[in-house]
Amino acid sequence: MNGCRTHGDGAQALSPDSNAQTDSNLSKGEGEMGFGRAAEAFDILPATALELLCVNVEFLARPAVGKVVEPVLVAGSAMARSDSLSSGDATPTRIIELHCSPISHEENAQDRMQQSMLSKRFLSKREPPISLRDYLLRLHRYCPMSTAVYLATSIYITRLATVDRVISVNCKNMHRLVLAGLRVAMKALEDLSYPHSRVAKVGGVSERELSRLEISFCFLTDFELRVDAQMLADQAQSLRSSMDLVLTEMA
Repeated sequence: MNGCRTHGDGAQALSPDSNAQTDSNLSKGEGEMGFGRAAEAFDILPATALELLCVNVEFLARPAVGKVVEPVLVAGSAMARSDSLSSGDATPTRIIELHCSPISHEENAQDRMQQSMLSKRFLSKREPPISLRDYLLRLHRYCPMSTAVYLATSIYITRLATVDRVISVNCKNMHRLVLAGLRVAMKALEDLSYPHSRVAKVGGVSERELSRLEISFCFLTDFELRVDAQMLADQAQSLRSSMDLVLTEMA
């Protein structure tokens, strides 16, 4: 991410103490959410949640995890040929299926292609010269976020990479992916939010680019952004219980 190179300069221009009231409210891990307070479901500090998010995303970036199959434009015709070559003992295909199936496969191929295009928006031309952990610590220093936001971001990215399988996390996209996830999670969960310009500057991207990343992230998740206190608590417990194992495997 080209913007990562300017982190050192940007840090001088920003004060961690500015917007102190807002930052204090967000960093306590007790931000108001539509469904209640996340602190009622679990007891974990924002800094710990940040570390869990970092370890989880770095684990997902391993080559063997969450591989995405590129969309195949001829998927519909290939499946149609497979149906036509089925044995005579199989149940005959009804006429209505002959009309509907190709449309369904074509729409599926189009969806996959759109997802592929959206996922490519998170790619940097080269690997950012800053570790994901240092990047997250910078974000937390100048735009402190709650435990709920960090855990929700972990839920979103894990779902995209391992359940929906619409993106492969790697060293060239994980910084922007995390930035977009945090921004979306903050808006979804918190009553208060940092100015768009501030988040963009701290994140090392332009305001326009941050907007594009947010929109792309929302479409990749199909706008399924709702998480409740139990989901956050489960995520925290799962990450904490597996953190030692992940660190051992990555060593």
